[in-house]
Amino acid sequence: MNENTILKQLSEYIKYMRSLGFKLTHEEKALENFAQYTLERNYDGPLTNAIVLEWISTGGRSVKTMGRKIEVIRPFSKYVAAIDENAEVVSNRFFKNVHNRPTPYIYTEEEVVKLMDKCKNLYSPDGIRAKTVSTVIGLLWSTGMRPSEPVNLRISDVDFQNNVIHIRESKFTKERYIPIDDSVSDKLYEYKNFIGKTVGEQAPEAAFFYMTGGKPLTKRALAHAFMLIRPCINAHPTGYPAVRLYDFRHTMACNTIRRWSELGMDVNSYLYILSTYLGHVKPQDTYWYLSATPEMLELSCSRYEAMFGGIENEN
Repeated sequence: MNENTILKQLSEYIKYMRSLGFKLTHEEKALENFAQYTLERNYDGPLTNAIVLEWISTGGRSVKTMGRKIEVIRPFSKYVAAIDENAEVVSNRFFKNVHNRPTPYIYTEEEVVKLMDKCKNLYSPDGIRAKTVSTVIGLLWSTGMRPSEPVNLRISDVDFQNNVIHIRESKFTKERYIPIDDSVSDKLYEYKNFIGKTVGEQAPEAAFFYMTGGKPLTKRALAHAFMLIRPCINAHPTGYPAVRLYDFRHTMACNTIRRWSELGMDVNSYLYILSTYLGHVKPQDTYWYLSATPEMLELSCSRYEAMFGGIENEN
């Protein structure tokens, strides 16, 4: 047997990924190894957990080695399962500790509004804590900033004239400038004036966000406040015991890609823009959002089929 269903699907998957700008050097080699294994077995059925488990049992049998094989093949299996009803998404329940990325929680607009409104119930004698946490949640939701980035924001980092926020370089992130909508800029300007009246006018290099008593916002204070308000939406995420601040970033990214897809825009062309906006060092981190949830994967695969045709029609 020179070719089978899995090899054809792999060829389309590699083509799809490269159309998004990803090299897949390591991944392609491992996936080709899997496809070759199915050829040697004269297997021409769909991609299933059973055939994958057979494959990962060959060669090195350490949990780490098998886990890395699963890690490589899971994105491919998600792609195949979205276009082949007989295929299965490869389970990672036996290898959860090998670079596992749980499915992100995607907030609805109603949930975000509830969370922001719940901030009014936070203990906040001078009103600063409630105003700050509500504003930060809105900022995270609308911009996809990392939770640590508003904490590190300085007054001079917000350019109200041009509606741009400067994210400074840190140990884990690179410097970037992100444009913001007029409505976001207006809310930040409103917050700045509020702080000016309650805490006093601050120097350009002073912190942008504050908590009770005029103390600069910290990651711990923000996380604690969010822990107190998040029960109001009664969310049950997969992979985490409770929703997180970081899920606002995932929500923004997934909503952006969803809008592009629904508008019929070429996601391939815009993915690098989103990657730059989010401050991703590796494009692979941005691509992850295309398969982060079943809905996102279905959207991206449907868009691909509309552009290039389904795999079953390819020769």
